[in-house]
Amino acid sequence: MSFDVFEKTTEFALRNHFVDIEDKIPIFLCSVGGHIFNALNKCSRCDFDPDSPLVDEEEDFVIENCPLRHDHIPFYTPMSQLPDTRIHILMRGAKGSGKSVLILMFLAEGTGLIHSNNSDLGEGFRTLMGPNSITEAGMFGSLNDEGEIAGRPIAREMCGGFLGFEEFSSMSDASKKDHSMDMKNQLLTSLDNGRVQKAMRAGWVTYTTRYTVWAGTQPARFELDSGLDRRFFIIDIEMTPEKERDYKRAQHAQANMSSAERAELANLNIRIKDWIRMRMSDAVANPPTGIIFDDDVAAWIERPDVRSFEADLFRRMCIGYAMMQPEYRGGGPLIIRLDDTLEAILNQSLAMRRRVMDADLELMRAAFWMKDVPKSQLLKEVSRMITMGDYQSAKRWVIENLEGQPWYTEHEPSVKRRGRKGVICRFGPSAHSTENLEWGGRKNE
Repeated sequence: MSFDVFEKTTEFALRNHFVDIEDKIPIFLCSVGGHIFNALNKCSRCDFDPDSPLVDEEEDFVIENCPLRHDHIPFYTPMSQLPDTRIHILMRGAKGSGKSVLILMFLAEGTGLIHSNNSDLGEGFRTLMGPNSITEAGMFGSLNDEGEIAGRPIAREMCGGFLGFEEFSSMSDASKKDHSMDMKNQLLTSLDNGRVQKAMRAGWVTYTTRYTVWAGTQPARFELDSGLDRRFFIIDIEMTPEKERDYKRAQHAQANMSSAERAELANLNIRIKDWIRMRMSDAVANPPTGIIFDDDVAAWIERPDVRSFEADLFRRMCIGYAMMQPEYRGGGPLIIRLDDTLEAILNQSLAMRRRVMDADLELMRAAFWMKDVPKSQLLKEVSRMITMGDYQSAKRWVIENLEGQPWYTEHEPSVKRRGRKGVICRFGPSAHSTENLEWGGRKNE
């Protein structure tokens, strides 16, 4: 009998009285599939392989028994490059909305669905719930006076594993401190292609890591610097009075669960763990030879509400979904078809992403609607209101979010005055003639 991990994991969560999880669990499982696929395509080159002639086992950091390590050649190389297919997840929700519950369901030590007590022996994934306070050196490494990497940087230790943060703001808060100003840049590259590279006085910190991040954050602390939004899949948890009541009822039911029910759920937990571990080992032993997306997948990604820089995120979701299907067949192309379940996952994911990512867009639209604003002033306002004072990030935000909107245009006014004219940004329907418009939307006297 085939084992549908999407169905069984949802059953496990519902029988544990988790609330509002049906549209969120599939994203976590697709992330696991994307993580496995990424290893199949890239882990033939390992910076921490003790058997590699490029690694000195006595002096260099090694991971002895990584279950993802293999010697297969890459098979997915669009644009003749090795893409990254990890799906990092950021959950946004108020206190008590269940962000940590979902992350811990997968990563908690001992009980987590992908946690393995024997990961150091080459069985299952390495998992870690990250610290509530962290520095850039603690995350990515620094050098001692002898030019050696000091301590145990998390990004290096967790290569091939899953790293959870109950509050992602610990990362963004660290990036504002003098000792961790480089946190954002290192985070961007390590989440994107896995590269960590720092030039320091005593030498270089350089290695490649392939960890996947799952994190939560509160709405008031939701900060995604430009670039991070392209690396994270966003899950939004909406809170209502009815859901608050459901959480209270769920806690009561969880506390009163019978011992027989707990035993059944423990057995289901073990079955899910075993299936995920077996899928990983089967895929590593017999990887695909290529990948084929059907035309329906391409048509969905071409939807106008999917932005160009988001298309790759949704392709990764499709890859992860295909990797976690009940039947796996290696040795041939991985065929990705848009069935009803995958389409529902994509639609729900897109709706959550738009709800979160378009909030800042709507803020700017409402603030400047039917106004003409100098580009320099707009960038200052975006920096103040959205990118936490980062002017360069404000420039990227305008390019990625405002440019292309039907209600936003830029033009150079034809005004009879000396000096630099500059660029004017108009929020609202384009005027038939903009020559008589002055800054602030006022006509010339």
